Amino acid sequence: MDESPVTPKIRVRHLNFYYGTKQALMNITLDILPQEITAFIGPSGCGKTTFLRCLNRMNDEIPHTRVEGEILLDDADIYASTMDIVELRRRVGLVFQKPNPFPQSVFNNVVMGPRALGLETGSALEDMAQHLLREVDLWDEIKGDMTLPALSLSLGQQQRLCIARTLAVRPEVILMDEPCSALDPIATLRIEDLMRKLREQYTIVIVTHNMQQAARVSDRTVFFWLGELIEAAKTAQLFTRPAKKMTEDYISGRVG
Repeated sequence: MDESPVTPKIRVRHLNFYYGTKQALMNITLDILPQEITAFIGPSGCGKTTFLRCLNRMNDEIPHTRVEGEILLDDADIYASTMDIVELRRRVGLVFQKPNPFPQSVFNNVVMGPRALGLETGSALEDMAQHLLREVDLWDEIKGDMTLPALSLSLGQQQRLCIARTLAVRPEVILMDEPCSALDPIATLRIEDLMRKLREQYTIVIVTHNMQQAARVSDRTVFFWLGELIEAAKTAQLFTRPAKKMTEDYISGRVG
């Protein structure tokens, strides 16, 4: 008996994106499925991060940019005039390339979002912070001391703290823009293990220059080239039996 088709968490249709007069993304159509890790690969400047930032409208912060096409989050058009941008970014969180903890305590970093949004108060904030620090495997490393300055942590620990901060506002989708590029190999593996664990509850989209990382952690991989989506497929298929010659040439190192 055939499995029922999975309803995409995000649907992108005929997306074009412009920085001024320069077109950076060209007619992108893609479905992102729930509770999977989708990896974007491709050379620098090919549109991966631009596309990622379209998914929670972070590009709105850049002057003279323009979007055409449609992005639906659970059937709601995120570029509709009625879309609440704060609520969108709560539902679709972004973890940046370099860890960016606030120069405050570990506790204040985790609870800043829920506190501002009124999601939790009082002792519930402490319980939530402890739970999330355990979820990202930081609780034992800080020996339960949430008063520690966030900037005293290692870079790998800071990135996991930033992930906890993102989780604190109860997102549905987590976007990660090369979250391991500033980290050493051991810290990278910790983040990859965490992504696999988080996939059970969240939809994850990751930009990576590291094809081995995409092969290790993702369920689906999307290959971008010069602003175009060349191929999207299950990761094992894309890396072993790509449908497009351009994909095969990039993966084999003949181009890019």
